[in-house]
Amino acid sequence: MKRSLAIAAIALTVAATAYTQTLEGFQTAFSNFTGAMADSLALNSTIGSNWSDAYVGKFPHLGVGATVGSAFIKADSATSLFDSIAPGSLPSELKSLGIPLPAAVATFKIGLPFIPLDIGVKGGFIPTSVGENLKTSTGVAVDYTNFGLQVRYALVKQNLLLPNVSIGASYNYLKGSISAPTNIGAKSFTVATDQGSTTITASDPALALGWTSNTVDFTAQVSKLLLFVVPYAGLGYTVGSSSVTGGVSSTMITNYPGGISALNSQLASIGGPEIDDQGFTYTGKSSTPVLRLYGGLSLRIIVLDIDTQVIYVPATKALGASVTARVQL
Repeated sequence: MKRSLAIAAIALTVAATAYTQTLEGFQTAFSNFTGAMADSLALNSTIGSNWSDAYVGKFPHLGVGATVGSAFIKADSATSLFDSIAPGSLPSELKSLGIPLPAAVATFKIGLPFIPLDIGVKGGFIPTSVGENLKTSTGVAVDYTNFGLQVRYALVKQNLLLPNVSIGASYNYLKGSISAPTNIGAKSFTVATDQGSTTITASDPALALGWTSNTVDFTAQVSKLLLFVVPYAGLGYTVGSSSVTGGVSSTMITNYPGGISALNSQLASIGGPEIDDQGFTYTGKSSTPVLRLYGGLSLRIIVLDIDTQVIYVPATKALGASVTARVQL
């Protein structure tokens, strides 16, 4: 997860040199990126909810573990952001899969007595002390909260010939933010207003992103234990809303008559960013339902399961991946 956060911070820092452009150019590039990121949040919110076993079994069957993974924001969504610096400037490690949006949660599932139903919870967050230490050592401020509730009903119970088959539903909540200093000094750029070309100067710009996602996910899954390997596959349909707000955090000055407040009113009237004396932001939102395919293999060593999963969204070709280690009884 630290590596994913570091890559995201690098991406933000490099993008900061886009301030040499006009504000309109930066707005287009950044708005495209926040919109694509909002699309990926629905996929990211489901990480950790689905285990390899379609059904863990009736009580006292249970399991507890941890999941780490990423949804990948498509690389072409960041192309305009990086190409505004120089063509082909997107870092090579981000070109194939895209920009990683990390997820990390602890997970727990338990079967209920009498009925073929299991319930689960997941949760993850970055403690305040860890966030403060990271900011002190790197200058990168992060915040992360992820939790969810799941329930699955077994339609078919595994036997010699048949696999486990289940249907399920879950609620997922995701919230996070990252802010990275650019270390590029004061930067000025221009914007067209009713006064002509107007200059805005950011004295010490930092790039910031904040995101939230509330989703309900419906799944159908099949799995089968073959000796010590559990292959599995599933179909998920996610509905809900996600939003991303990002932009510049910095003390701002302008030559526009009336200052930043008057400029904000002018920009609002022409569909520009929300701007004040501490920076400006853009917001991307997504409420499009997401259909995804997922599956993988789990290696079972007595009571220890190592579970790998790949996620794919056919409509957008977005990818995700996760690894879960758990003790399951």
